[in-house]
Amino acid sequence: MDAMIKESVAALFCHVIKMDNKDLTAERPLFCRFIQQDFSTSCEEANKLLDDIMEKDYNIDTQISIIANALHNETYTKMSVLKQLNHIIVKSKLQDDDYDIFDKVRKAFFPNG
Repeated sequence: MDAMIKESVAALFCHVIKMDNKDLTAERPLFCRFIQQDFSTSCEEANKLLDDIMEKDYNIDTQISIIANALHNETYTKMSVLKQLNHIIVKSKLQDDDYDIFDKVRKAFFPNG
């Protein structure tokens, strides 16, 4: 299950990176730090995961659902994902569409909030 969550989180972050043509090199340290912190993964493994995910196409709604279901009782980790997602979004030119994905994730994580 851990591998599936990591892949889904990576897909979510990559979706945002691709959406605005953000600089992958600039986002890599943030992704590595987050994966190390919340999923006990080496930076080398996180970088490989990021590279693999950037090459694939994912249904982002499916990935959000996988993350929300896997983390349903882990409020701290859900908040950490939202924090990192927000950080990736605001690091570059901000557009209204950027926060649509953030709101979608937030509502999936906290449907009653």
